[in-house]
Amino acid sequence: MFRTILVPLDGSPVGEEALAAAARLARAANATVHLVHVHYPNSLTPIVIETLPIIDAELQSLATQHEQFYLEQIAAAPVMQGVHTVTTLLEGEIAETLAAHAQAIQANLIVMTTHGWSGFEHFWLGSVAESLLRLTHTPLWLMRPGEPAQRAAQPLRRILVPLDGSTLSEQVLPHAQALASLDGARLIFARVMTRRRRSDEANDTEQKRQIEAYLQEIASRLETQGVPADIAVGAAEQPARALLTLSRELQVDAIALATRGQGGWQRIMVGSTADKVIRASPIPVLAVRP
Repeated sequence: MFRTILVPLDGSPVGEEALAAAARLARAANATVHLVHVHYPNSLTPIVIETLPIIDAELQSLATQHEQFYLEQIAAAPVMQGVHTVTTLLEGEIAETLAAHAQAIQANLIVMTTHGWSGFEHFWLGSVAESLLRLTHTPLWLMRPGEPAQRAAQPLRRILVPLDGSTLSEQVLPHAQALASLDGARLIFARVMTRRRRSDEANDTEQKRQIEAYLQEIASRLETQGVPADIAVGAAEQPARALLTLSRELQVDAIALATRGQGGWQRIMVGSTADKVIRASPIPVLAVRP
């Protein structure tokens, strides 16, 4: 499924931490990696002559040449050895331009760190990741810089897949399955029950039984397709925190989720919960907007 991988770069070392994970996924999937930088048009401070600003076209040209050379250097870096790469320098609004380019090249995955500071005048990587979650249906493989990025470059063993019982939340399944298949990883389908102040033990037991049956049906379906799977059910007043706790207790290497859901057991995995998980997760997240 992951045949075309897009890696946005902002010229910062933090942004470049996504390269190792992208290269590993590309080698496993025999995919092409598109290294992309978006140039800000007229981003240079203009020269002023007699109070009139003059845009120096030569300076603009030098800036774009520098950025193109940067992309070519990245493509030739040791981390990308053995990976088929394409470099593209774009111009325009960052998130909108990246989303349009992902659609144009039919990207199957966007790989990026969620924070960066730019070597080309502008800080944009963190805000762009947030915008792309709203703008594109291309799955995003998001990781924090540092240890999470290093972990994302290693083979995956266990992937947590939160579901809320809705068909929208289940749209992450083929992407999670494809990710797991690259490394022979195990999927763990999870659901967090809302803990009520006045607990009704009979109702809680029945709700848990229904949830387990639902999760087990999905796990069994995936296992018939060769993907090992387990289920996990938790209970908490704050679903996002409970999912992060589950990810830690189960020692998963990544979380795969849909960013919007509806219906299904009090609409727990709606956008707000998914957003909180993505923002706070110490491990990589595969995020899919249905």
